[in-house]
Amino acid sequence: MENIEDIERKIIEIVTEQYKKDGGSNGVTFDSFSEFLKLDFKERNEFLYRMAKEKKIYIFQSLNSPRITLPK
Repeated sequence: MENIEDIERKIIEIVTEQYKKDGGSNGVTFDSFSEFLKLDFKERNEFLYRMAKEKKIYIFQSLNSPRITLPK
């Protein structure tokens, strides 16, 4: 596995690109990161929620599923 900083940088890069497109109103799904994280469901979610706790990303509940955007 790559080091944590590189992984977090990739996640923030994906979220930032989507943020530029929609102004933060839609965000991205948790599944957007499964391809390069290569973690099981539980570990992936724990990793993303840890990043949210550190205020690197913001997780919100959309109509159908939790989504991730940049903190405001």
